Amino acid sequence: MVSLARLRAAPLGALALTALAAAFYVALLAVAAAPLASGEAAYSQAWGGLLLTLWLWAALALALIVAAVNGRMPRAGAIAALLLHPLSGVAAVVALDAASRSVAGALGLVALPPPLIAFYALWARLPALRAAARPGVVTAVVWGAVATLSAAAFAAGL
Repeated sequence: MVSLARLRAAPLGALALTALAAAFYVALLAVAAAPLASGEAAYSQAWGGLLLTLWLWAALALALIVAAVNGRMPRAGAIAALLLHPLSGVAAVVALDAASRSVAGALGLVALPPPLIAFYALWARLPALRAAARPGVVTAVVWGAVATLSAAAFAAGL
C-alpha cells in the first residue's frame, strides 16, 4: 500500500498541470497555423486564439506556482517567472496576431515560449531534473530565451 506521505511527495499536480497546458498548447498551435478565415469565421478564430492563449498561460502560471511552492525554484527564477511569464503571455497574443497576418517567423514566436516555461516548472519541481543541471544555468537560459522571444514577438507585431 502507498503511504500518504509518499503520495503527497509525488508531483501529480505538476504533471497534471503540464498535461493540461500541453492540450491547450496543441489547440493553440492548430488555431495559429490554420489559414485565416474570412468574415464571422475570422472573428471566431481570433477569439479562439485569444482564449486558448489565456488558458494556456493560466495553466503555465499554476504550474510555476506549484513548482515554487512544492519544488525548489531559485529566487532569481521566481522573480524572472513573476516578471516574464505575464510579459510572454502578452507577447504571445501579439505574435498570434502577427501570425494571422502571415508575418514570417511569428508562428515560432507563439510556439517556443510555452515549452520553455513548462520545462522550467517541471525542472523546479522534479528532483531528478534539478540534479541534471545547475540552477543558475537553467534559470538564465530559460528566462533569457523567454525574454528574447518576447522581445522578438513585440517587434514582429509592429
